[in-house]
Amino acid sequence: MIAHKYSLFLGLFCCLSHFLHAQSTTQPITVVAKNEEAINTDALEFSPTFYEDGILFISTNEQVLKKQNVDEKQKMMMSVLKAKRGEDGMLAAPEPFSKELSSRNHEGPVCFDRTAETIYFSSNAVINGKDQFAKDKVQKTRLYFSKKVGGVWGPPEPLPFNNNEFDDFHPAISIDGDKLFFASNRPGGLGSTDIYVSYKVGESWSEPVNLGAELNSPGREAFPFIHADNTLYFASDGLPDGAGGFDLYFAVPEGNLWTKPVNLGAPFNSAGDDFGLIVDLNKINGYFNSNGLSGKGGDDIFSLHTEGGNLDAYLLQNNRTPDRILDLKVVVTDKSNSAPIGMAQVQVLNYDVNNVIGRDEAGNLIILQNIDGHDEMKVMSPDKGINGETDSKGRFSTEIKPGNYVIIITHPNYQTKQIRLQISKTGNEVAAQLEKPYGPGNSGKVQWNPTLFNYLTNAPLAGAVVVVTHPKTGKQDTLVANSNGMVDHYLDANTKYKVDFYQGGRLIGSTEVDTHGVKPGQALTQNISLAPLLPGAKIELPNIYYNFNDATLRPDARKDLDLLIALMKQQPGIVVELASHTDCRGNSKYNLELSQRRANGVVEYMVMKGIARNRLTPVGYGEKEPRNKCVDGVPCSDQEHARNRRTEVRVPNNSAGGSMVYVDGYNGNPTPQKTSGNTKVKVTPAEKDTYYVISGSFLMQERANNHMKNLRNMGFGDANVTQFPGSTFFSVSVGKFKSRKEAQVLEKKLESENFDSFIRAVQ
Repeated sequence: MIAHKYSLFLGLFCCLSHFLHAQSTTQPITVVAKNEEAINTDALEFSPTFYEDGILFISTNEQVLKKQNVDEKQKMMMSVLKAKRGEDGMLAAPEPFSKELSSRNHEGPVCFDRTAETIYFSSNAVINGKDQFAKDKVQKTRLYFSKKVGGVWGPPEPLPFNNNEFDDFHPAISIDGDKLFFASNRPGGLGSTDIYVSYKVGESWSEPVNLGAELNSPGREAFPFIHADNTLYFASDGLPDGAGGFDLYFAVPEGNLWTKPVNLGAPFNSAGDDFGLIVDLNKINGYFNSNGLSGKGGDDIFSLHTEGGNLDAYLLQNNRTPDRILDLKVVVTDKSNSAPIGMAQVQVLNYDVNNVIGRDEAGNLIILQNIDGHDEMKVMSPDKGINGETDSKGRFSTEIKPGNYVIIITHPNYQTKQIRLQISKTGNEVAAQLEKPYGPGNSGKVQWNPTLFNYLTNAPLAGAVVVVTHPKTGKQDTLVANSNGMVDHYLDANTKYKVDFYQGGRLIGSTEVDTHGVKPGQALTQNISLAPLLPGAKIELPNIYYNFNDATLRPDARKDLDLLIALMKQQPGIVVELASHTDCRGNSKYNLELSQRRANGVVEYMVMKGIARNRLTPVGYGEKEPRNKCVDGVPCSDQEHARNRRTEVRVPNNSAGGSMVYVDGYNGNPTPQKTSGNTKVKVTPAEKDTYYVISGSFLMQERANNHMKNLRNMGFGDANVTQFPGSTFFSVSVGKFKSRKEAQVLEKKLESENFDSFIRAVQ
């Protein structure tokens, strides 16, 4: 399917009918897209650019343009219109932009330098007032610029690299004015059209440079927009993960190259053409084009607004980030005198994966990850984060990938400090000021050291979010458990706090911690066990695919089902519904029966693997719950239909095993009823605990025995297999100690030998 506005730029001016047949504990960040109804018509409106208190855009709206057509092939004449924003933030009715720059040919898209005194734009090839045609008798598109003098735009001047034998179009200039990006079908490209860049050389421009195979595909790349932070947004129909037609992508510079392009996903991309994205300096507001969303005509302009963050944060939240390495520098000082603090321990932990719900049979972590608004199960190896120590000047530096992180800074003479931040660009520097634990104003502090575990799997809940609420002031401290599931925090003495635990933005349990009876300066350690998989959860199994009209469970489906089986063996109180869905093609009654057969097939596989049938309920929903617009009568691609053929795991709200909290073996759930039924949480001073160094927990005892043998062969002769109370897992203990400091020595030794390990305190 040919994108009509694109063909116009290439001089393929066909009749109109040809083009008409051509888509955490904090609140989540959302993007709201609205159709700009005042400027959109049944004609084409596209390629917005910011201008004064509104936008300029390209339109074929004959009502506004009133252009005289050159010939029958140019009925859809394009010109530049402008529209101002009203008090409601929406655009008002448009009007022509510039009489001086208007011609009988096509104009646009356009861009401006930072002063808005120079405009760059596409237009048909004209020399000395005469239309120019290539050897193939087609009038090509060239790039021009014009300067404003005395409030009037001067005559257009062609850029030096133009050529009448190919097309250059869609200009976008960098904020410093030294790089001009554009699309072209010039010879030597990698696809139908590629994106190029030309560099400012004095008052002229260099020969254009192709941005390379990492960004340009065998298809078409066009409509570039370069943001002030050097992020390049563009459209492509040739990259492998597109949703249909042109899709919106972004890439960022990395040295002399570009990162692999990242698809922006919903709500930007649809089954049709999506292109022409621009965003403001803060990446909160912007505009883009689509003919695949609900609009008035062919290409419509949509405004976008981010709620709860900016576009970068939204893309991070939805796991749409380039695979690149960034820099991070941490500077640690004393809050009272600004002196640098050396030998402070720094841990950098990615809490995008703070929703660990169990382990597979090999001991890997099973996590839930939100992708495009739905939860999926993923497997990752245990992550200890990035660890290091500040130098004598209080500095610590490392390299890091984009994501959401918590930096945990500890030192024996100071209170632990946690800093959460989003990392998406280079040049990340964090200043941390540490306070003494005792002294003026805080002499009554108690050090609280809970360790959070999955109550059945014995896995530490790395990255779990802990919210501690003071009973009198209502002040809340939000903390993140480190890679061992540990939290180090200071509380007021003789105070009972409310504590809430979150994973993946879900509340997974609440309890209280009471510091009455704990002397200031004494550490309060607790083992807190929780059930991460909540009743009411809905988890998609992304690897369970079905061909059209097929109920056969394909071999690759076992990957997800085996994870679910491992979880259900670990949590015997959980029952699930296996919900199967079809697309809308075919008879609705047949689809209902087909989805039921698919759900039945999933259950049969899980029963064969040892899950009791009474814990599994297969339900076929047919085409009743589509996840996109593909219902009867709506044309959709095969790819869109495939998204509706899926299987989900639904944990009923009455399922056992959710919201359970055990503190040191006691049920620590606070109850709202005014009864004496609250179980008192037992205060456990540090010196009464035994500290076990654990190197792996396994569902199968044979795997635990093999791991124990490996450890003994490596010189860890005290390794043995044990089961902690209430756990179905076999844990490999490498040693036990009377103090955490002694246990940490062995933990570090194990890590130096590349053995995963963590510390568990047990009464």
